[in-house]
Amino acid sequence: MHFTITIPQGLPEMTVKELLEEHFLIPRKIRHFLRIKKHVFVNQKAINWQSIIHPHDKITLIFDEEDYPEKSILIGKANLVEELYQDEHIIIVNKPEGMKTHANEPAELALLNHVSAYVGSTCYVVHRLDKETSGAVLFAKNPFILPILNRLLENKEISREYWALVQGVFQKKRQIYTDKIGRDRHDRRKRLVDNKNGQYAETQV
Repeated sequence: MHFTITIPQGLPEMTVKELLEEHFLIPRKIRHFLRIKKHVFVNQKAINWQSIIHPHDKITLIFDEEDYPEKSILIGKANLVEELYQDEHIIIVNKPEGMKTHANEPAELALLNHVSAYVGSTCYVVHRLDKETSGAVLFAKNPFILPILNRLLENKEISREYWALVQGVFQKKRQIYTDKIGRDRHDRRKRLVDNKNGQYAETQV
């Protein structure tokens, strides 16, 4: 894999080491490969690990197969994919109701398999939706971008909204619930209200 990234204006000056470790979140083993192979370039020039990068610099990273071995999965059906957005690093698709985001068994096909067939290479799940839920799902198109997207999700810099159709009559015309949501300690696949250890969630009705 070969990536060239332009440093944005707002990013402070830092060393190449700090950029790869703290901002690109590249694992230590992969950073070691990049350093000893001299596979990091700034503005097309070889650099050392303590070189300072500046806004508008172009950082080029070269990854060999041993750095990120491609994960092999069953190829699904590309015609089942409804693309919402795609660029060099990510793809967002609409998951239909009744389809799993990823397979639980080796011979099972799920949205991940179909998206990988659509893209032409193995993709990586950033987040999931339950089988019964439809909506937008984000996938990384390469393993390099995956931890960056995971951190954005954890820091809530990627936001998600869910819409639900319910039956019944509410006491008020408009209500907001802020009960925290956590995992069911008896079944990690399930979520429940856990105001002590759960994460903040807001439901508007």
